[in-house]
Amino acid sequence: MSIRSAQLAETFAALMSSNRAASPRLRPIAPGVAAFAAVAAALLMITSPQPANAELAGLFGGGPYYKTGAATHVAEIKAAGFTEAIVWNIEVKSNGDLNFNGEFPLCSGGAYVGATTHSDFVANMAALHQGSVRRVTFSIGSSNVGDWQDVRDLVNAQGTTSTSILYQNFSALLTAIPSVDAFDFDDENCYDATTMVKFAVMLSDLGAHVVPDPYTNASFWTNVVSQINSQRPGCVDSIHLQCYSGGAGNNPGTFANFGSVPVYPGLWDQNLTPSQVQTKLTGWKNQYGTSGGWMWIYDDFVGNGKAAQYANAIHAAFITTYEAENLTLAAKSADTHRIVGNSSFSNGYSTILDATAAGDFVTYTVNVPQARTYDVRVGAKLSNNRGIFQYSSNGVNHGNPVDLYSATASYTEVDVGNTTFSSSGNKSFQFLVTGKNAASAGYTLSFDYIKLVPQ
Repeated sequence: MSIRSAQLAETFAALMSSNRAASPRLRPIAPGVAAFAAVAAALLMITSPQPANAELAGLFGGGPYYKTGAATHVAEIKAAGFTEAIVWNIEVKSNGDLNFNGEFPLCSGGAYVGATTHSDFVANMAALHQGSVRRVTFSIGSSNVGDWQDVRDLVNAQGTTSTSILYQNFSALLTAIPSVDAFDFDDENCYDATTMVKFAVMLSDLGAHVVPDPYTNASFWTNVVSQINSQRPGCVDSIHLQCYSGGAGNNPGTFANFGSVPVYPGLWDQNLTPSQVQTKLTGWKNQYGTSGGWMWIYDDFVGNGKAAQYANAIHAAFITTYEAENLTLAAKSADTHRIVGNSSFSNGYSTILDATAAGDFVTYTVNVPQARTYDVRVGAKLSNNRGIFQYSSNGVNHGNPVDLYSATASYTEVDVGNTTFSSSGNKSFQFLVTGKNAASAGYTLSFDYIKLVPQ
């Protein structure tokens, strides 16, 4: 059991009884106990922090994550469809105290003190880590001189064992807020590799991932990532690359070679509209094979509808969706295959195979954009006459059989499993009827779309 898991067990038992010319990351000026259900839900996540190595739509945000109205903002971020929420930013003081933006004390003296200022923060973070948001990341540092210098000096003076104040405060933070999966490293002026690596190893041993957040000094970051992952393989599982302001000339394909660690570029809403973000990310995907991106910064567009627009722009750049009615019908059983219209379908239309028995099938030709692994998802209409199908690609089954029966009609997206393609181009996607629910009146299959999500 990891140290963090052991601390979780103890917590559960207790419950039961300044300016920068290079980039705009200046700290914003500031204008009880969580409910058991929220904490219990968060407990499920702590032993396995969520990885970032899949299609990612991230969002940095500061005060909106914890100030008045935070629950509403959390709901907006989840509804928008972001997959990573990056809470910005933790200041590290010279005595080891942790706080957000100089206005929200988090930990002091090895204890979590955040409830004194924002009693709902733990519950809000637990709520945030649900639905589309599969990863909650706390960012450390900024352009302000001090945070990483303090980390350096504290590591040099006290080390990173359980007797050090850094260990004690970050341990307290992760125990109090088990929904935190990772820490974003935004060092922009200290660049001390030795102490950063030791600090990252400490966080890994506490159960968290580390995400470097560079805008310059590529050689420093590649060295740090290599050292961290050589000591704790997989600790660094993604890179947040700043591609705006001081990093405006950066792109995920040429900034640095991080090996197998994916690089996710970040863009600023003050520079680009949602459609421009989609265009830029699509270009990088096509040129370099990137599989995600993130936005700086939620504080600019809280509550005005742009959160959903930017999330949709990122997803549109990386997730390829094929409307079933537009796909080439490659083969089918003797049954009728037809296209029907309904405003509830994604493009107003869907396909139906009027299957009558197990063994019936329909095969579509799908033009796969890149050689890589995709999570294949299928939009379908459930009904009382639907069958059970097995998805396969080029003759290989993937995932488990899917039952489309429902007593009442409804629309859903089902995950039919990961598929690895060794080359791009036309591939066969077959849906074979394997049987039906005992309550179903038939074997019919209905498909709205096929979606490929990069992994």
